[in-house]
Formats: sequence, structure tokens, C-alpha cells
Amino acid sequence: MEKNALWLLCILVLPVIACGNKEDDLVTGLPGQPPVNFRHYSGYVNLGPRQKQKSLFYWFFEAQQNTARRPLVLWLNGGPGCSAIATGAAQELGPFLVHTKGGNLTFNEFSWNKEANILFLEAPVGVGFSYSNNSTDLQNLGDQVTAEDSLVFLINWFKKFPEFRSNEFYITGESYAGL
Repeated sequence: MEKNALWLLCILVLPVIACGNKEDDLVTGLPGQPPVNFRHYSGYVNLGPRQKQKSLFYWFFEAQQNTARRPLVLWLNGGPGCSAIATGAAQELGPFLVHTKGGNLTFNEFSWNKEANILFLEAPVGVGFSYSNNSTDLQNLGDQVTAEDSLVFLINWFKKFPEFRSNEFYITGESYAGL
């Protein structure tokens, strides 16, 4: 009986451990970041157990106001193989603009997080900060694998951020956008 209870406990706790705590991913400040009225999170979502070697990187910006009522937008970049962080988040629609010559971050007056919660995803594995501990994963890419990995990412991300499960949800991007 004790053995069965232990297995049940492991089965119930493992998904929580695999997803981690969102507070561990909370960004409390960046070099040159001005004061903000919203939270942002950056980190990895492990795709285990089937794809346990893969971890996809994300950067999530809550909306600047009415977070609970604003839609959630998943942003994907094109290529395939272009970074959603380096392009979408840092140069186009993220709340901060990164300047190529250095210096402080500045607010992007056209940031989408004025109206929505924005989730930037580095996909497929091998793009940006997303990685795999198994080099054969980098040889087995394509639309089907990227779609499957992105679905597992979203399932696990929503375990980390369950408060956004009921928000309107949109997927968008530029160029190929992982499609």
C-alpha cells in the first residue's frame, strides 16, 4: 500500500517540479531598465517526459494594466530559426527597445503589452536560448516536430501560469512564424 501511495505522490508532484515555479522566472530588473508597472518573466519550460532533453526559452510580459482581462498573445518569429527575443521582443513589439550601441533600455511607445499579455517563444529547439541535451534533436526538426514541441510547451507553460488559462488567446508572428 505504501508503495502505491509513493507512486501516486510521484505522479502528482512530477508535473509541478518539471514546470517549476513561475516566481523563479520573475525578472526583477535588467541592466538599464527603467521602472515598470508590470511584471515580466523569463525562463525555460522543459518539454519532458517524452521530450525530456528539450527546454524551450520564453520571455513573458504581463499587460501594463488589467492583466487578468487582457488577451494572451503568443509571438513566434520567422525563419524558421530566427529569435523571437532578439527581434520581436527587443526590436519590434516588446516593452523595451535594446539599442545596438548599448546604453539604457528605453520604453517602446508601440509595445503590444499596452493592450495584451505577450509571450515570446524561442522555437524550434536550437533557436535563441532554447536547447536540447540530445544533439540528434537538432537534426530532427521540421513543422511537425515544432508544432508538437510548441503544444507541449504551452501545456506546461499554462501549468506554470494557470491564471491565464481563461484569457482570450491569440497566436501571431512574422514571416514564417514557426508555421
